[in-house]
Amino acid sequence: MFFIVAYSLIFAEIFVRVFHPVPLMPRYVTGAPYGIRMNIPHSQYWQTTPETRVQLRINSHGIRSDREISYQKPENQCRILLLGDSYLVGYEVDIQESFAYLLEQKLKQANYACEVVNLAVSGFGTAEMLVALEQEGLKYQPDIVIMQWHSTDWDDNVRAGLYKLDKNQQLVRLATTYLPAIKISDWLNQFSVYRWLIENSHFYSAIRETVAENIKTLLVTLRQTKAKKTPETTEADNLPTVPTDKKPYPQLLSEKLLQAAQQVSQDHHAQFAVLEIPDRRSRVLFRSHLAKFDPQLQTQLSMWSPIATFTQAADPAQKLYFEKGHFHLTPLGNQLLTEYFWSELQKTGWLEKFKISH
Repeated sequence: MFFIVAYSLIFAEIFVRVFHPVPLMPRYVTGAPYGIRMNIPHSQYWQTTPETRVQLRINSHGIRSDREISYQKPENQCRILLLGDSYLVGYEVDIQESFAYLLEQKLKQANYACEVVNLAVSGFGTAEMLVALEQEGLKYQPDIVIMQWHSTDWDDNVRAGLYKLDKNQQLVRLATTYLPAIKISDWLNQFSVYRWLIENSHFYSAIRETVAENIKTLLVTLRQTKAKKTPETTEADNLPTVPTDKKPYPQLLSEKLLQAAQQVSQDHHAQFAVLEIPDRRSRVLFRSHLAKFDPQLQTQLSMWSPIATFTQAADPAQKLYFEKGHFHLTPLGNQLLTEYFWSELQKTGWLEKFKISH
């Protein structure tokens, strides 16, 4: 039986590698003291796809960076705080090709005394970003807070169950923690064999990703179904799918979360903006979801999308998103995102007081 099992596993690994290679995309995350996920401090690991191979290096605060960043901000220095998911972490690209790194280089070249603090974590939705802002991000004394938006946030915010809307459509905290499968992950990560598997085995990675996606879909379905079947539940359990203003529940919840993040930022004297990562439909076609938000809210929140920049630069011969990995931005995609963001940031005048004069 041992040899049969071993032979079957080896055969499966070879078969997947040859006929259907899959991305090897380990996500080394753990539970933060404030109840949500964070990148495992001091971790180093490889991500390999048919298109790229990169090493991720995480500092002692769970930030993808090759240097330590103290909570105490240097005098007369600006800090831009990034909150996002794997797009802003910079999955599938070297750190020098990531948005955070490119943005910081732009700031230096333009003679601004400013550094970028990147608190992005793979899988984050707006709800987790809000918690990260309140519990960790404010410690860095940011002057500008940038919160990423992506179409996956609609479901992520419902799935997390961290916040809900009460009967008056006000945002309230529902749960103190959201740590999906973190206990199991922490236990497995103790073993070098497991870490080797997630960084090297195509067969295991294929199974792992399939199971993870099914569980994520199931969680959203269960929460929505529970809301429909139990209209008379207690206020804490009630997750209406269609609020009284007729907006879909995920949309209204997301709007309230973004507004709350802006308010937290402003209460701590920081500017706030939302940066969208458009969906990729093809090499030349992209889709923005910002139109689903109220136009007045888009202006109020400074919601920016690089879709026009992406569309103008699109070429069938080049890729802005990887196509054989997990569809993150390529080095060119990150470069275009940085150029767009930089142009929008300069229009605001938020950086002027941090200009270094010679």
